[in-house]
Amino acid sequence: MSDHPLLSLVPAWRHEEDEMVAETGIFTLRRRRGISPTRPDQSGEFVYLDSADWVNVIALTPDREVVLIEQFRHGTGEVTLEIPGGMVDEGEEPLAAGIRELAEETGFGSGRFELIGAVTPNPAILNNRCHTVLVEDATLRGPCALDPHEEVGVRRVPLQDIARLMVEGHIHHALVIAAFHHLALREQLP
Repeated sequence: MSDHPLLSLVPAWRHEEDEMVAETGIFTLRRRRGISPTRPDQSGEFVYLDSADWVNVIALTPDREVVLIEQFRHGTGEVTLEIPGGMVDEGEEPLAAGIRELAEETGFGSGRFELIGAVTPNPAILNNRCHTVLVEDATLRGPCALDPHEEVGVRRVPLQDIARLMVEGHIHHALVIAAFHHLALREQLP
């Protein structure tokens, strides 16, 4: 065995009998039997959420303001302060999804678009990734084109205020914080 930090020390489990338990508009609950590769007598039933990938967008205006949105979240039952984002449609690339979501939720567009990172939101129960798109020199291009169940308020906040908004708890969405971490890493790397 190697103790190199990037090589896996744990082999993958084998999966059998994958079946759908329930289907919703945003994910499918699935169940499958997992069998340990090192102890074949150890197996168990595991559930996971089969979901499309997601995308978040950090849109910076020419004045280095971040385009943020406020929206009500049914999971926590509160209004949150976030960056635009949403689901990557089937057959759509994450970069294209970011461009689309930014325009739909804020009316902003143009500028330079770049993928700057991706995370697995919760690999214990989710099989998807959340991609972060950076848009530089974003400008207001037109009206929002919201989905029927979306109600969004758009605001611009100086980039230098984002860390304070996180520390103070105004921005607390984990995937939004991860997106800004990708931005911080990008700006510090040579």
